Amino acid sequence: MWPHGCHSADPRPFLLAALVASPALAAPPMHPAKEASVVATARAEYVVMQEEQEVGRESVTRRIFDDNTIRFDAETTIRSVAATFVIKSQLTIEEESYFPRAYRADKSVKQSQEEMAHTITVDMFANVAVLGSEMGGRKGSRRVVVPTGTALQEVGLLYQWYQLLFWIDPEADGRQPIKWLDPSSGKVESGEMYIAGEETLDVLGKKTRVTVYKAERERLGPATLYVDGKKRIVKAEQNMSVYRLQKWSEESVKK
Repeated sequence: MWPHGCHSADPRPFLLAALVASPALAAPPMHPAKEASVVATARAEYVVMQEEQEVGRESVTRRIFDDNTIRFDAETTIRSVAATFVIKSQLTIEEESYFPRAYRADKSVKQSQEEMAHTITVDMFANVAVLGSEMGGRKGSRRVVVPTGTALQEVGLLYQWYQLLFWIDPEADGRQPIKWLDPSSGKVESGEMYIAGEETLDVLGKKTRVTVYKAERERLGPATLYVDGKKRIVKAEQNMSVYRLQKWSEESVKK
């Protein structure tokens, strides 16, 4: 729903070794894999408000590559009276289906004179998610089987909603089921999402007609997303916070 501008090892090592060793057969030339190129880039910055006070920011860069890949790079900062939370994350998805391929989040919590750091990773292979975690020098890893159509989502982050929006049919009536994997707990959560009408909002200084999506989520609670005609989330409400689009830019590579 973000606007589109839009390895495995050889499974037959013994056969390969036999071919290379055979004097009657010449090994084919090895060509390096072509590196993916960026074809379009969009940048967005959101301000996070609570009770009309700014408490944070979320900056997101979305890059579309020529190998059916989209990558989001984001930095989210949330401040409270007691602590400052910073999450630097990267989410890679398939362009055609918005299926998640890989995710990494480096989290830090600064409180008084102390700081805690936690890194989590997710690598998706079909319906298997390999979860990694590192905190205080301790590492862990496990595998989780997830249902088809599962997104990745963490509390407090906005840009990950683009996965779920992509899978919602705007022409369908009624509530539609949603599912996502919480990378921290390894649990698959569920909920429902539906279109609740249209509104007119001020978006970057212009009166803009937007579609209102409402979501009801187990554990994470309700959320409301306001999406414009360019498929941008221009406003969102979740977890007692309001996110507003403050900056936007986009560019495409000319060929």
